[in-house]
Amino acid sequence: MTITSDGVVGKLGVAVVAAARPVAERFAEMLREHYDVRTMNARDGAPIATPMSSDIWLVDISNADAATVTALSQNAIGGRGSLIVFTTTRDSAAGIAALDAGADELLTTTMPPEEVVSRVRAAVRRRTNAPDTAAQAPVAAALQGGPIVVDLEQRRVEIDGKLVHLTALELKLLAYFLIHAEEPISRARLMDAVWGYSIGNVATVTVHVRRLREKIERDPSNPRLIRTVWGLGYQFSP
Repeated sequence: MTITSDGVVGKLGVAVVAAARPVAERFAEMLREHYDVRTMNARDGAPIATPMSSDIWLVDISNADAATVTALSQNAIGGRGSLIVFTTTRDSAAGIAALDAGADELLTTTMPPEEVVSRVRAAVRRRTNAPDTAAQAPVAAALQGGPIVVDLEQRRVEIDGKLVHLTALELKLLAYFLIHAEEPISRARLMDAVWGYSIGNVATVTVHVRRLREKIERDPSNPRLIRTVWGLGYQFSP
């Protein structure tokens, strides 16, 4: 987000990074109406070397190795930005690795413009903590379930009295589970409520739930808090 000399807040900044200029320009053109967009060549290495300063980073990782994907994710988080990656196919190994490393979302180069814009808008809402467009019942400032206490105002999570660091997306996901404790919840419902859209790759949900389990479960390989409901999705049982 930019602020001018007279204090006026400008558009959120989106950086599009791709090895092929036509690909970068295609995504940039989709977003320029809504955001302050700049393009970068992936071969420059700048986003890998230093923390990212844009609000949203849209990065082509089609040919990236695991180390590059991890560095991109860490720098996006370090710069307080959101990382959205895109590849030629939804199920690419690089894409799944990026989600594992902390990317918020995985897109494909063939997605229609309206879907790309929708995904970026959802990422912006999550990043700025703006309310969802769908009406929701009031939520208490603090949530508790079993050993977990979540302070939504301070964005703090404690498990058995110990502070646990969660990303903004993980915090929102955990809060949703706490609010809907003991309810079986489908991946599609989680995608709609937490990510902000109803159509997408449910692998995104699966990966983020796995990462959340790794942070809150005593034994992530045998989860007791977030249980898998086969054929449906998940259920939080405090």
